[in-house]
Amino acid sequence: MQVVLNRRDKEQLVIKLHQERKTIRQIASVAHLSFSDIGSIIRKIDGRGNDCVETKALKDKSVETKALWLFSSGKKPIDVAVELDISASEVQNILEKFWALNDVHELALVSNEIKGDMPSFLKLFHCLKERRMLDEKHISKFLRYANYDLSDLSNRVQCLSDEIINLEGQKRNSMNKVILWSAQLSDLGKAIEIRNQQLKRMDK
Repeated sequence: MQVVLNRRDKEQLVIKLHQERKTIRQIASVAHLSFSDIGSIIRKIDGRGNDCVETKALKDKSVETKALWLFSSGKKPIDVAVELDISASEVQNILEKFWALNDVHELALVSNEIKGDMPSFLKLFHCLKERRMLDEKHISKFLRYANYDLSDLSNRVQCLSDEIINLEGQKRNSMNKVILWSAQLSDLGKAIEIRNQQLKRMDK
């Protein structure tokens, strides 16, 4: 019979396995908890987390240090702004510093470049993600297309669209001709049948 552990039992199990230097993945497979839940328990016993987020070690630290800690704990910008009661611009500045400290300098630069176009950029990102096109192969192909002159591509698309319209028109004309020919053949067949019947009567 499988024993069902309550929340407290699972926390004790996580602590035990953590002290045995098991990895988070190994702990998750045994305790049946998410990585985030396991991380919260581990941070708590390591003195790196509590219900108010600000640990004793961070209590007297600057707002920037607290914000960096929150980002490192996986908090979203809006969570940091609410927790520390700071403005969106302050959060953005600290977030860019966090990126720089984590060797993602280019991310901060890109963020500044596309600030006004962020919604469109995110729309493109989610579009590629949904189609599973964020790997190097698809990105390289996407960039090759992007290197073409967009006006030329637009003209090519328009030309192809016009060709499709013309082909559809030709298809409709051909279908109309086929229908007309079928009707004429049917009439001809009936005329032949009538003529054959007339000939049979004459032979009698």
